[in-house]
Amino acid sequence: MLNAQVWESSFAAGIFDDNNNFMGGSEVLQLVSHKNKLFASVSYWQDESNIWYGGDDPNIGWSQILSLDSPNEDWSVDLNLDSYYLRPEILKQVVFTKDMYGNNLSTPDTLLIAAAYSSNFVFGPVVVSSFIRDDQDGSWNETTIFEGTLPAGESYSIRDMQIYTDQVTGEEMLFISIGTNGIFVAKYNPDSQHKIQWNSSPEYGPVDIRPLGIVVTNNTLYFSSGNKIYKRIDGANPSYSIVHDFSDLSSNINSAVGGIRGLTIIDNEENESMLLMWCPNGQSKGTIFRLDPNLDGSFNRVYETKLSLLVEDYLPGTTVNYLLGAYNDFLKIFNPIDNEYYHIVGFESTIQGGNYPSWNGYYSGALYAIRNSNAEYLLEEVNDSISFNEPELVATRCYVYSPFNNENAIYFGGFDPNGFLSTNKAWIYKKTNNLNGDFNNDGIINILDVVQLVNTILINEYNDTVDMNGDGIVNILDIVQLVNIILN
Repeated sequence: MLNAQVWESSFAAGIFDDNNNFMGGSEVLQLVSHKNKLFASVSYWQDESNIWYGGDDPNIGWSQILSLDSPNEDWSVDLNLDSYYLRPEILKQVVFTKDMYGNNLSTPDTLLIAAAYSSNFVFGPVVVSSFIRDDQDGSWNETTIFEGTLPAGESYSIRDMQIYTDQVTGEEMLFISIGTNGIFVAKYNPDSQHKIQWNSSPEYGPVDIRPLGIVVTNNTLYFSSGNKIYKRIDGANPSYSIVHDFSDLSSNINSAVGGIRGLTIIDNEENESMLLMWCPNGQSKGTIFRLDPNLDGSFNRVYETKLSLLVEDYLPGTTVNYLLGAYNDFLKIFNPIDNEYYHIVGFESTIQGGNYPSWNGYYSGALYAIRNSNAEYLLEEVNDSISFNEPELVATRCYVYSPFNNENAIYFGGFDPNGFLSTNKAWIYKKTNNLNGDFNNDGIINILDVVQLVNTILINEYNDTVDMNGDGIVNILDIVQLVNIILN
């Protein structure tokens, strides 16, 4: 990336907001831009503030939604889920354009929705709920999607939701995955305080492995489950069919790992393709495949890269025995310097050998891969290369463009306890890209900014500097000499 990148810590768990609300948690699961604000979902899985892991107060240590109003302010608690909701695995902005009767809304309604299941199995059934933000007063309305029996865990894991319009009936619906119970749908009800009316029975399900992704491409809805991708067949009585199967690579999927992860739509010439990370079991290496559509509705599988090999190059002397990533999706970003679109995807990896900081066998730094339009990949690290005395970051779980005016930045969040006690490990960093030319941040674009820009490009691309005179100072004389060399 040919620009000046500055990393800055935005949030570190274990602090209080201005209203004296505690903000802890083991990991940041989602980062979402919504109506000029930034929101984060924080899990307390394996965090000792929670009573399941050593906490002594049943009223604290549950899921939280945090919000940030501007880059110059601090994060604050926007919602405490309480009531034994441990992990808000999904937080997403959705836009409804039709009501439940098929009528166009006079103005589309943009909603921020979180969903989670209750882990209190002692006093009742497993409850899956959605939480919808009222942007007028900042409150959240809770509504039950589904109630079921034990076992819980992956049976109720909610990893994605997607708005889709049935191409036959014209109905607009919100689709959500609820673990192995299947795919559930909702419609927009303008007469309801909660705005959304859920159907308590799955449209499709049960499934063998919890779905990790739902996407819409080429006017068709797809979802992934284990080693299979399903297509919705629209109509008054919809059905689903398997359109691609990875069973030839692995017939047995470890449900905790998931199989097909990070299902994302990318442009591919005249059509759209699907990008995904293949992680079937405890020996996963983070293999990335692209699925290109065929005229008959099938897909051509294209191998792109194996991230474990890139990590072994990035950390010479190491062996990567396990790599897990694509927790949500690949983020599409644009780099105006080379006028090209990229995609980034986060992950974690276990390492053996080499003298690098690690945490319970996992590399302590938070790596992510950058894919260019030629399907070439390189690795970068959140907050640059981690040292032995810095807090462990481990997994890059989520990322989002800054919603704030005049801030050209990407926010990253993550951790991943991996079954180990992880108290106050949740983190958010932001990477600011200075693309306006004002490298010195003095409000004026001048020759010194040009010097710094050229210097940055040379360092990033050629491991060199623009100190043409070798006097240890980069100044206008160096620029003059460089220009003369180019012209001659």
